[in-house]
Amino acid sequence: MKEVKKVGVFGGLFDPLHIGHLIVAQFVLEEFRLGKIIFVPAGNPPHKHKYSPYDTRYKMTELAIMGNQKFSISDIEKEIRGKTYTVEVLKNLKQQIKGMIYLIIGCDQWEEIGTWKTPEELFKWCKVIVMPRPHCLIKKISRFSKQILISHSPLIDISSSLIRKKAKQSKNITYLVPPLVHRYIKRKNMYK
Repeated sequence: MKEVKKVGVFGGLFDPLHIGHLIVAQFVLEEFRLGKIIFVPAGNPPHKHKYSPYDTRYKMTELAIMGNQKFSISDIEKEIRGKTYTVEVLKNLKQQIKGMIYLIIGCDQWEEIGTWKTPEELFKWCKVIVMPRPHCLIKKISRFSKQILISHSPLIDISSSLIRKKAKQSKNITYLVPPLVHRYIKRKNMYK
C-alpha cells in the first residue's frame, strides 16, 4: 500500500522570513515525517495591517528557502481578492496537493484560532501542527484542542519585528536572516 504524501503548509507575513522560521520548519518536517513544506507568504491577512508589499515578501521567502529540496513556495494568496483567510487558502491548495495537508502554526496563532474564519472547517481540510513559541504556552483550552498535533520544535526567540527594528536603526542583522535575504534587504534599503 502506497503511503499518503504528507505536505506541510507554513504561512505567514515573512516580513522578512528569518532563520528561526527555517530552523523550526526543518525540525517539523523531520519530526512529523513530512514529504515537503510549502511556504505561503500572506496576501492580505485579516489580523495584520502594516507590512511590506507582497512581491517583496515573496522574493525574500524564495531566497530564504533556496537550496532546500524539501521546501517550496506558493503564490496562492497573491491571486485571492480581498482578505486572505487560511481556510480559503487551504481549500485552494487542496486542489493542487495530492496527499494530507499539515498546517503549521505558532502557539500565538493557536491562541487566536477561535477568531479565525470558520475554524471548525479548517480541521476538515488539514491536520494542524502547533509549534511552541517563546513566552507562549500551548494551552489545551480550545474546543479544537483534541485535534491538534504539538511540535517539540526548539524555542527560537527571533522575530521579524526585531529584524525590521534593527534594520531601521542600521544595526547588524547578518546572522538573523539567510545571507541572500540579508543582501536583498541591504540592496533594497528596506525597513528604513
